Amino acid sequence: MPEASNHNSQYKKNLELSGISPSKRLGQNFIFDRNILNKITTLINPDDCDLVIEIGPGLGGLSEALVNNNIKKILLVEKDRQFSHLLHELKSKYPDQVDIVFEDAINFNFDIEEYKNISIVSNLPYNVATKILTILLNIHYSTNKLKNMVLMFQKEVAKRITANCNNKHYGRLSIISQYLYQCNVEFDLNPAVFYPKPKVDSSIVSFKTLERKSGPDIKILENITRAAFSQRRKKIRTSLKDIISEVDLAQKLNIDIDLRAEQLSVNEYLRISEYLERQN
Repeated sequence: MPEASNHNSQYKKNLELSGISPSKRLGQNFIFDRNILNKITTLINPDDCDLVIEIGPGLGGLSEALVNNNIKKILLVEKDRQFSHLLHELKSKYPDQVDIVFEDAINFNFDIEEYKNISIVSNLPYNVATKILTILLNIHYSTNKLKNMVLMFQKEVAKRITANCNNKHYGRLSIISQYLYQCNVEFDLNPAVFYPKPKVDSSIVSFKTLERKSGPDIKILENITRAAFSQRRKKIRTSLKDIISEVDLAQKLNIDIDLRAEQLSVNEYLRISEYLERQN
């Protein structure tokens, strides 16, 4: 991708002139291509949310693309204050639409009382992406407010989120994500579109909330999947023996106890979780 490389060289010079240096520690990789930024914003429907929270806006390129996509209100949550002047310039340009909080997203309270339909968008740093996703899943389970999310992950993590059972990528992250959302890989991104260029491919994953009338406590589901996948090559009669008996699995839930963790569907894990919740 020579064109992307040339563009990135120019942007690198512009960053240096601005006194901004991408942080390896914070996993910062920037996208400058407006076509890609616009493609990401089209996955957020302005009519489906009353607030968009962007985690790690950095230089503000995606933020401005969101504003131009008629998003009513955007809250930028940024940990790194080296971007302060750029983000404040953006707020000055769009004072009615943009607000800024300088805080680590891991500690941020996403349950903002006055908003009921929140969308999350982010080019997540690879080193904390699954941790932040787990936080967001738990918040949505508790509040039912994070209706849609558009998040960027390392391609291998995106496969784990969207995998079905009987797939080597299927695991705890697949089950807990798919309990709450319809998850789809929208498109992949080559390392050449980023600066600095990462060593891996990336994917954009969309999360559209599933309307739950009922369902098990997410903590019970987390405990069951942790037990099952910590011994994923063992049959569930063994991996789950400290949580639920063979008799309950086979006779009361009609689940094949000779299956392994990756062979049980999301719905089967939900049935086990609901059963245990009723027992308690």
